[in-house]
Amino acid sequence: MAGFAPSGGRPRTRASRSIRALLVLTLPACALFADAAPLSAAAPRTASPSDDATQPEETGRILERVGPLTIDPRGRDNVRGYRPDGASIHVAYSPRPHNPYAELYADLEHFEQARFPEGTPQTIVTRPPEPWMERLRPPDLPIRWNERTVEYLRYFRDDPRGQSLIRGWVRRMGRYEHVIRPILREVGVPEDLAFVAMAESGFNPTVRSRVGAVGMWQFMAGTGQVYGLTQDFWIDERRDLERSTYAAAAYLKDLRVRFGSWELALAAYNAGYGMVMTAVSRHNSNNFWALCEIESGLPYGTTNYIPKIMAAALVGRNRATFRVDEDNLERYPPARWVTVQVPGGTSLTTVATSLGAEPKLLKELNARYRRGRTPPGTDYHPVRIPESLAPRYQGESKRWRVEAARYGAHEVLTGETLARIARRYSVSERELKKLNDISNSAELEGGVTLLVPRKPGRAPSGGDKELAERPLAAVPRVTPDTSQRLVFFETTRATTPRGVAETFRVTWEQVIAWNDLDPQARLQSGQVLQLLVPADFSAADARATVFEQDEVEYVIRGTREHIEASLRRRELVRRGYKVKRGDTLKKIGKKYDLSVGSLARINGFSRKHELKRGELIVVYVAKGRTRGTVKAPPPPPTTITEHEPAPAKSSKSSPKSSTKSSSKSSKSSKPSKSSKPSSKSNSRNPSTAKTSRVPGGAKEP
Repeated sequence: MAGFAPSGGRPRTRASRSIRALLVLTLPACALFADAAPLSAAAPRTASPSDDATQPEETGRILERVGPLTIDPRGRDNVRGYRPDGASIHVAYSPRPHNPYAELYADLEHFEQARFPEGTPQTIVTRPPEPWMERLRPPDLPIRWNERTVEYLRYFRDDPRGQSLIRGWVRRMGRYEHVIRPILREVGVPEDLAFVAMAESGFNPTVRSRVGAVGMWQFMAGTGQVYGLTQDFWIDERRDLERSTYAAAAYLKDLRVRFGSWELALAAYNAGYGMVMTAVSRHNSNNFWALCEIESGLPYGTTNYIPKIMAAALVGRNRATFRVDEDNLERYPPARWVTVQVPGGTSLTTVATSLGAEPKLLKELNARYRRGRTPPGTDYHPVRIPESLAPRYQGESKRWRVEAARYGAHEVLTGETLARIARRYSVSERELKKLNDISNSAELEGGVTLLVPRKPGRAPSGGDKELAERPLAAVPRVTPDTSQRLVFFETTRATTPRGVAETFRVTWEQVIAWNDLDPQARLQSGQVLQLLVPADFSAADARATVFEQDEVEYVIRGTREHIEASLRRRELVRRGYKVKRGDTLKKIGKKYDLSVGSLARINGFSRKHELKRGELIVVYVAKGRTRGTVKAPPPPPTTITEHEPAPAKSSKSSPKSSTKSSSKSSKSSKPSKSSKPSSKSNSRNPSTAKTSRVPGGAKEP
């Protein structure tokens, strides 16, 4: 795995801190193949030598295991909001791992755990232990015979599961070997480093590990950026066959220069060179095999990684011995292509269909386009098509230009939702998601360019604020000073604390104070945040969707006005009810279409609460069904409202009158009456004394 982000539980050393800008620090034990599948079942399956690694592509998904339970990962994704386990509040979305060969990798991991229990030392052998091994032709990588390499060779030759794995690897290698080897030779590294890609991904450019390593060479994002691989919403060059191979060759060459041996260079490729440097420093040894034997030397997965690469390279040079030569295995034919220019926004499926190409192969050749089409816009983009179909290009390219003309591009503003964009262009959310291959709206970060329909004769509708009712801004009371302006921002699935702070040029601590947020909790979609921004702040320059004070329904959170405003949106009113003789919660609930649980929650008592005659309780009833009710008592005070004066009458008025009042306030560039605090506030942190509580009862000033 090319690079790895730091794990939370491992302390950083001075050496590792100094290089983390390039990336790659620590890697948990069993990193390589444990990351290939999400908690996949480790139990071996029954396999025959005729199996190959293409089989799992057609089988069902691997279910996740938690203790004795088998769990559907899609359901867990939905609950977690499509975030990885342990994600920080700054993570909005992370794609699921993808490995079509996960079952075979699980078999390999099971073999490793059974044959090389954790803590087993590496044993160097002076010569191959069996005659057939002595006859093996060596690769152009230095081979140090050791017990684990011997066991991998036996596994690949004699074990049905090992045969299934190696046959699938070599079968797929036939498609790209003729491209990979010349690149490695051009950069100046051994050609048999091609087997690193074999072990990392099985020569599949679409593989994504659980920790975010992507592509045939399994680059982490940071290392990919260092080595020139573009990564954005539409393009991920870690998935590009040629460019990622050049990057991997350069990275491996650099690691070899740093460490001097291919064993340590490959260990650094797998575990991160920060980890290897730390191991060398702590244990005063530059011998990979010695570091494998020392307690806390190198991760378990890395101690297996180098013997595994060596074994795979030996297989590649001695294919007949392992029954993966041309007489025993039909490999994929070499993929030969030409590169043509295709309009922005063109679907790869359209290209494949019009040319008569196999869609799956075309998408694999162009795996850099991670959403199955070229990025939208007016530019043309390179697309690889099978060499044999090149004569059809000129005739069919006209169709692609016609298709491209049907669509335009839309740059997403920070805070813009898929629903608003869809309504703006008169399409459904489902159609917009399909056009842009969006699996989760958390991918809609500010600055992303989407493909949108361009319907003739129909201009886009007005701004986002015309598309829905004014957001309800139920917030603590703050007051801007003369150098500030109060604005409101509605969060989406893509919103993160870091993104809010950077967009509005404020600190996250200020946002917490202004909105009485829990600093340890994650923002949820649809929250309305109030922000004090510089008076000259421009939403257009920040590329963000914001609301001025007269564009929201502004209320103090927890007040009567807040509760009633929320109920109005559900066409309900807040009323009181005096308990009569014989009344029960069930009877009252039936009368006003409320459940016992709802009545208990509204009034803050138990479902088993015994009503007393004359007791005044609160009910939420539909407009026009208030007969038998009285004016409701005020809601109980909160830490925000208990010392606050009631908002000005303008806040109690109807939405129409509230709009007028807010509009006047906006025009005069002064805060409205309803926004004045009961006492002066610090302009840098103008929250009330009861705001910004942190877990445990502590309160920030």
